[in-house]
Amino acid sequence: MVDRKMPRVKQNSMPISLHYALTDSQCSKCGGQFEWSANFNDINQPKYISQHCDQEYVIRIDSVKVEMMTSVERGRKAAKELEDEPGAIKVAEGLKDIKRKN
Repeated sequence: MVDRKMPRVKQNSMPISLHYALTDSQCSKCGGQFEWSANFNDINQPKYISQHCDQEYVIRIDSVKVEMMTSVERGRKAAKELEDEPGAIKVAEGLKDIKRKN
């Protein structure tokens, strides 16, 4: 099953996923599997390059989709909890001292 969220590329005008292109692409002359090298020297046009059977193959990354992994609010909540932690420790230590006295 093809992951629809995976960036898609075209191989001979046929769309395929970037993952498939990097892992399963084969030479049309000999059938050998390509070994890709990342080339991110030009941040505006990152690409992967492979050389096989005296030919050079290139996968160019034209667009990138940015997805939210966690919400900003959740991050703020976690930061607030870290700020409140010393106070919670003091309260717990105070309760422990009260129990010792009783």
